[in-house]
Amino acid sequence: MGVFWKWMTLRKRGLKHELAVAFGLVILALLVFLGYLFPGVSSVFQTKTNLNVVAGIVFLIVVLGFFLLTQKIIDPLIKISREAKKIAEGDLTHEVKLSGEDEIGELGVALNRMTKRIKENMEELKVFSEKTEVINSEINKRIFVLASLLQISNLISQNAKLEEIIEAGVDRCLSSGEMTLGCLILRDRQSNEYVVKSVHSQNKEELMAKGLGNFKVQLGVGALGQAILRQETIVIDKSSAGTYDTEELRSVFLLKNALVVPIASRGKIHGLLIAGNNKENFSCHAADKELMDLLSKQLSIAIENDLLATRVEKLEIVDSLTGLYNSTFVGERLNEEIKRAIRFQRPCAFVLFTIDRFSEFHGAFGHIAAENVLIKIGSILKENISEVDKAARFGDHEFALILPEKNKRQSIEVADEIRRKIEFVFSGEDDQRRKLTCTGSVTENPVDGITADELISKAREILDSAKSQGGNRISYKI
Repeated sequence: MGVFWKWMTLRKRGLKHELAVAFGLVILALLVFLGYLFPGVSSVFQTKTNLNVVAGIVFLIVVLGFFLLTQKIIDPLIKISREAKKIAEGDLTHEVKLSGEDEIGELGVALNRMTKRIKENMEELKVFSEKTEVINSEINKRIFVLASLLQISNLISQNAKLEEIIEAGVDRCLSSGEMTLGCLILRDRQSNEYVVKSVHSQNKEELMAKGLGNFKVQLGVGALGQAILRQETIVIDKSSAGTYDTEELRSVFLLKNALVVPIASRGKIHGLLIAGNNKENFSCHAADKELMDLLSKQLSIAIENDLLATRVEKLEIVDSLTGLYNSTFVGERLNEEIKRAIRFQRPCAFVLFTIDRFSEFHGAFGHIAAENVLIKIGSILKENISEVDKAARFGDHEFALILPEKNKRQSIEVADEIRRKIEFVFSGEDDQRRKLTCTGSVTENPVDGITADELISKAREILDSAKSQGGNRISYKI
């Protein structure tokens, strides 16, 4: 009997057992009704009335069986379905509360475990996403750094002017998006003072009104003076509050935060590269420091290249294309000849030539043809001056003569002879655009000036006037 009752109970049993019990109740009722289970009482059910009573009892048993089935199986399934829907809608904090230990109870436990695991995975995914976002941000910043460096490197490799490289470098200080001002302070080659060379900022006009354009760094004074004196990078943000004297940065540059990087080479400070903003509680990022450091190195290379080119230019006195002297030689030699002429009270003249319509010729026939013209005219000049006279290529298509011991009249004769020979050499060309001529001006010491600069300036003034009158002439002031 105990075994039968244990089999009949619905506690701690599976769904298969529960269905079997419910179905067994129905079979039991039918067996009783048909007289197979308790034959001794079958005579009681012979009358129609009693048959109806038995049928009602069987029907009641069947209903109770199905009610049990609904309560034990269908209702928990509906409950799990509702709970699963809430979880599917994103409520991972929800928990299925089923105490049964059958398959439905195990399903609830499994669903809770799965929800917990999904929640943990979502949290891990969120952490991973945040890390990925940080990594992507760092990658983007490094791409900005690389693009900035490539731009500056291209300009340096193309021998761009120093001013162009400086402007590009200062502009790159703002590439991270967090800096609102970029500035370059450069040592002036004449005064050796550190002055503002370039500023990039949306409020540049306000900064200039505050005196930024006339600002000069005093060595050892303030954060900027310390950066030059110590030759070290200075970071001014929330972590360095009170470390440096930032009065100049606040009052003149209007900055609360700044990265100040020296531009140095071989122990010599050329200037400072500055990037900053006015954000509260700001911390300078490693990528910004790296960018500024690399930019300062590239600007240092550009400045050194420019200094080297200037030195080489000063050392060179001969034009590589025509073989004549260059403009650097003319300035120095003309001053020497003027001093000698004054000392010995002798004349000294200066002649300036320009090729008429040379730009039109260059545009029509190209660079090589233009160079050939310059070489040919250079030869004409060398062939028509004395040993003491000096001929030079003075500009792109300008030439000059230094004529010691010659007065203005004699110099005019020399200049006009050269003009006529140039006209003759090119007069045989078929194309009218190839028939080149030249215009010249003559000045003499001391009538038109007592220094090289004065004679050259006067000669250019006379030359411009002669060109406006049609060219192909030698002009001078009486």
